[in-house]
Order: sequence, then C-alpha cells, then structure tokens
Amino acid sequence: MKSYFYKKEYKYMYLSIFFFNFANTLSSTYGTVMLYMAGIPIYLILLIMGLRFLITGLITPLFVVISSKIGIAKCILISNIFSIINSYFMINSGNLIKNIVIFVLSSGLMGLSNPSSDALSSKYVESCHRGKFNSFYFICKILGIVFASTLVTYGVISNNKTMLFIVITIFFLLQYISMLKIDYKPLKKSNTFISSIKYLVHSNSKYKTIYALKANHIIERLFVPLYIYILLKDFKAFSVVTIISLLFQIITINIIGKYADKSLKNTNIVVSFIKVVITSIYLFVKNKILISINKTLNDNFEKAYETSIQTSIQNIIKNEDCDNELLSSIGQMSLCFSETIILVLLSLISVFINDNVFYVIFILSIVSTIATNIYIRIENNNMALKF
Repeated sequence: MKSYFYKKEYKYMYLSIFFFNFANTLSSTYGTVMLYMAGIPIYLILLIMGLRFLITGLITPLFVVISSKIGIAKCILISNIFSIINSYFMINSGNLIKNIVIFVLSSGLMGLSNPSSDALSSKYVESCHRGKFNSFYFICKILGIVFASTLVTYGVISNNKTMLFIVITIFFLLQYISMLKIDYKPLKKSNTFISSIKYLVHSNSKYKTIYALKANHIIERLFVPLYIYILLKDFKAFSVVTIISLLFQIITINIIGKYADKSLKNTNIVVSFIKVVITSIYLFVKNKILISINKTLNDNFEKAYETSIQTSIQNIIKNEDCDNELLSSIGQMSLCFSETIILVLLSLISVFINDNVFYVIFILSIVSTIATNIYIRIENNNMALKF
C-alpha cells in the first residue's frame, strides 16, 4: 500500500482530484440538468456543450505554453477562475439565457488545465502499480462528487445559492493549493499548436483514435443525468439516485485497480463487456425503478471502465516517443474536437427526434466501447513488439 499511497506526489494528486471534483460537480454531474431546469431545450444544450468543447480543444495547446512559463499549478488556477465564473452563471440560472455567450466561453476556457491529470500521472506514477493508483484516484474523485452532490441538492432545493457558490469557490482554490506542492514547469516547446495539429493529422498512433472514441463516453456521462431527471421529473429523487450510485462505485473501482496491475488486458475485456450490456439496457427499459437501478450499475462500471482504460492510456503515453505534456494535450484536443463534431450532429438530429436523441447517444457509446477495446489491444501489441 505504501507504493501507491504514501508517496508525496500521490497524496497531493489524491487531494487535488477530491477538491476539484467537489467544486466541479455542479458542472460535470448536474450541468445538463441545471441547463434544462433553466428552460433551455435539449437541442440547444447539445449545441452549447459542443461549442464549449470546441473552445477547450482550441486552447488546450496553451496548457503546454503557459505551464512551461508559470508552472502547472498556476495554469490550473487560471482554469479554476473560469470554472468559478461558470459556476456562478449556472447557479444564477435565471440569468443564464441572457448571458449564454459568457457561459459558453467560461465553460470552454475552464478546460485549459485538462491535460494536467495525464501529464502529472505520466510524470510521477510508476507503471508497476498504475492500476492501484488510478483506483484510489477515482475513489477520491467519487468521494468529492458524493459530498458535493449532497451540497448541491441542498443548495438547489433550499435555494441557498450564496452558500453553494462560496463553498464551490473555496474548493477550487484548495485544489490549486494542493497542486503547488507538486508543481513543476514542463520544458518549453516552440510551435506547440502546430506540433499538436501535425501529430493529429499525420501520426498513425492509435492513441489519438482512442481519445476520439472517448468522446461518446463523455457525452453519455454528461447526458445520462438529464435522461434520468426527465424520466423521474423530480430533482430530489434524481439526486438520491445519483448519490447512491456513486457510493457503490468505490467497491468495484478498488477491485478493478488491483486486478488491472495483474492482467490489464483481461480487465479491459471484462469491464468493456459489462459496460456494453449495461448501456444497452437504456435502449430497452423505461421503468423508472429499473432505470434508476441501471443508473447505479452504469455509474459503477463506468468508473471501473474508466479506471481500466485510463491505465492503458497512461501506459501508452509513457511509451510514446513524444513528451508527456504535449501528448496529453494532443489527447485532449482529439477528445474535444470529436465531442464538438458529435454534439453538433446530435443537436441537429435532436431538432427532428427530440428526446429520442438519448438513444442515439447510448448506441454511440456502445460502439465506442467495443472499438476502444480493439484499438487498445492493437496498441498494446505494438508496444510489446518494441520490446
């Protein structure tokens, strides 16, 4: 246990992800629901999210440029300032429609620090226990979301917006403070944006494809809460389902993390199969109770799936002939641009099929799960041949 818990860098990364997810839960877990409650139609929510990811993708290369000058911690601080602005507009949803441009810009710019997680883990985490590290990392992430979900539910139901905003701001600042303890400045690279685009266009690495496929999983994660909320038509009931599903995840993730270090290939196959089955249930079941139970199962294995796949991605980054920070940025750019294209298309489709767009989201997620597993196996075989 000492190998993946007591190391200084690990402890501060655990604290960082806890603080960040506590602060960011309003946007990440409740974001689409809050927009819907503000009176924004589904097709426009899809478009807003697409524009947000477009901005994030365009500014992602700035992570390498900015962090090389002022350090990763201050880069995270800049991102968190935009996150605080985004939270303010989301909490004051009555003014959201009038300030939709500012909301989209702040949502996109808060993604400036997205590559920091992969960059830090690739620098500090040893491959021999990366699975266990990721499992505990995601447990800290879940605990942050659980505590924050309780706070958000209370804040929304009691209409205590000031308290909610103050706590969110404090936790964004706490994340920055924890990052100062392990801060470093990546080596400065010239023409970062051009280098990133060249890699995206010309490289044959499956790494960028794997990240592009993750887009459908992120979109599913963003819109399943809205699907459940529309089905239940009760914010309190929706919040209870969300919190319970999060608590169950801790057990599975811990098991997956330990097993991943022993047999990453078999772990990927198992969690991918389970995720396909659980996501498929959304296509055929409409009973509120069964869907709520499936939400619990989906969240549980979605995080287990994420733990397993992220471990594979980090190993790929570690073995690529490219610096960690630049490669992490490239992965996020591939992810964001894919999310933008898919969300814009989903927005157009939603105009014609309305709520049925959720079924398209679920089908795309299933296809991506299968394809990701195949690509990771190909990439791992290629890595094995190098050695």
